[in-house]
Amino acid sequence: MSLDNKEKKQKVQAERRGFLKKTAYAAPTLLALGALTKPTKVKAGFGGPPSDPNGNGNW
Repeated sequence: MSLDNKEKKQKVQAERRGFLKKTAYAAPTLLALGALTKPTKVKAGFGGPPSDPNGNGNW
């Protein structure tokens, strides 16, 4: 391989590493932002007692 080809190969490898690093950091960030835009409705103990699964009213 000539010196010019080695330099090109090193440049391509460096660009690939840079791309992989960026995607490794971006993926969790995008997932977190997606979770913020669609928050789940969480109820912390509000409401009445659970109903009887057989349909006979409360336990």
